[in-house]
Amino acid sequence: MKKLIVGVSIGICLFSLAGCKDQKQTKGSESKNSVKISETYSTTKRTGNKEKTRSHLKKNVPTSSENNKETSETATVWTEQKASELRTFMKNWGNTMGQSYKEYQPGQNVNFYGLNLPDDVLGTKQPIAVNDKIVSAEWSASGKSSAEYTIVSVYSDAETASYAVRHVYFFGFNKDQPIVLVSMQNQGMPDGALHFTPTENSQLNTGFQNIAGGTSASQPTQDQSTQNTDTWSSMDEAIQFYEAVYKNTSNEISKNIVWENYDRKCWSLVEQNGNRLVLHWANISGAGGSYDEFIKNGETTELIVYDGNASYPASPGYKYTIRNTDHLVIKTEKLWK
Repeated sequence: MKKLIVGVSIGICLFSLAGCKDQKQTKGSESKNSVKISETYSTTKRTGNKEKTRSHLKKNVPTSSENNKETSETATVWTEQKASELRTFMKNWGNTMGQSYKEYQPGQNVNFYGLNLPDDVLGTKQPIAVNDKIVSAEWSASGKSSAEYTIVSVYSDAETASYAVRHVYFFGFNKDQPIVLVSMQNQGMPDGALHFTPTENSQLNTGFQNIAGGTSASQPTQDQSTQNTDTWSSMDEAIQFYEAVYKNTSNEISKNIVWENYDRKCWSLVEQNGNRLVLHWANISGAGGSYDEFIKNGETTELIVYDGNASYPASPGYKYTIRNTDHLVIKTEKLWK
């Protein structure tokens, strides 16, 4: 009986040991399988995230080369294509104005009353002023610079126009907006600057704005020339005309002016309407002044002089009929009695 009990006990122990061993092996297998599953999941997860991230970058974040390309395109607001369109526009516009314009750039200058433009005013020799305020200006082929005015193109009729009625146009950008500046200055100013004003010619303004904005500009046609040549483009044009008349020594009235007492800042605009423009001259002393009325009539211009501040508009003094091509007075009429 004792033997039987001992034998059964031994058998139970062996069975228990075998069960523990199997259980350990099962746990070990499960543990290994669990690790494998975890590694597989982890790899899949990382791969999935990586692929998802890369896909996101491709769609939304530019590569280095794309970044550079985008920056380059953003920084370039002026191109050779736009410059070519401006050349065509200026040729046609000049024809409608009865003028001939040539293009200039740094290293290829125009002699504008002794200044080599644009080099002399885009370097250190002489500043430019816009609306009588000295400003910084810089040439840029791309249309971008750190200056107040970025100049991309220069045109002038100085090689073909009569003395004292020459124009120089600076095309550029101010605060990222296209702008056309014009100067007819033919003598030094107290501040030593070459003075510009924004052009008042709407055709020129609109044309450059369209070209700069990437829109085809409407080309001026010869049919518009009559309308434009009889219209004063600005106060400066009238002042330059006045100076040319009084500098022409063939005119008797050239003896009536003392250039040492002449200052362009004494002029102010009174009226401007189509072919008619009126300027007021304030004496440097501050006492007294006079008025001058300019009326374009095709090939001639009438200059009506009003002596004294109280004389305009009822009491004109003289009327001079002037030939536009050479600023010669061809007729003088006494209007006062």
